[in-house]
Amino acid sequence: MKYNGVIHKKFALLDKNLVRLQNRFEKVDFDEFKSDWELRCACERVLQVMVEIVIDVAERIIALNNAGPVSTSGEAIEKLVELGVIKSAEPYKTMVKFRNIVVHQYEEVEPEILYNIAKNKLNDFKSFRDEIDNA
Repeated sequence: MKYNGVIHKKFALLDKNLVRLQNRFEKVDFDEFKSDWELRCACERVLQVMVEIVIDVAERIIALNNAGPVSTSGEAIEKLVELGVIKSAEPYKTMVKFRNIVVHQYEEVEPEILYNIAKNKLNDFKSFRDEIDNA
């Protein structure tokens, strides 16, 4: 999909953060992660920003296609499916749910959740970008 400079800039930041997290978590085990408050906070913030990028890009594409508005971030992801931009709303709606936990139940995000995303789910962000690029 041809996208504008705003989307391109957001994807550049997504890629930068993705590489940083992948490099940082390559050799971090769970015990180290759990005991390092600063690492957990940094991870949480970077993941939140990455999900915000996914949401922003979805909303931008909806606007460019005059297909909105939508009421929620989850609806924005579903609208991309309707527009044929992405194949499935999952795992992207799961990202939105994670973001909602971070934003609305911010007291403390379980370290296991953060660690699992950082170690096992980062490729979902790349998949989102790839789906947009190939739409």
